[in-house]
Amino acid sequence: MHSEQVYWVFTVSVDQMDKFKPLIPKLVAATKKEPGALQFEFNIGDDQKTVDIFERYTDSKAALLHQTESFAPNSKEFFAVAKLTRWVIYGRPSDEFKKANADFHPIYMTAFDGFVR
Repeated sequence: MHSEQVYWVFTVSVDQMDKFKPLIPKLVAATKKEPGALQFEFNIGDDQKTVDIFERYTDSKAALLHQTESFAPNSKEFFAVAKLTRWVIYGRPSDEFKKANADFHPIYMTAFDGFVR
C-alpha cells in the first residue's frame, strides 16, 4: 500500500468570490504544466464561500515544486481574498515538505489500510 504520492484537501473561506475566481484559471494553467501534478481541483460549497482544493502530486518533491513554482507567485493575491481554515495532508510527505509547511499547521493523516488504483 506504500505510495510516494502526497495529496491533500486545502480548505479556504472566501468573502470576495468576485476577486477569488479570476485567480483560479492562472493557478490551474500553471499547475497543469507540472509533470508531477496529478490532480488540482476546486470545489465550492453551497454557501458560495467555502472552497476545497483537492491536490495530488507524485511525491513530496513534486508538491514542493508546485508550491515554489506555481503557487508562490500568486500566493499574496490568493491569501488577500482566501483564508485558510483547514489543511489535511495524506500520504507520506517528506520531512523537507513538513518543515516547509509548518507555519500553516496542517493536519497529517497516514493511511493504515486500503488501496489506491
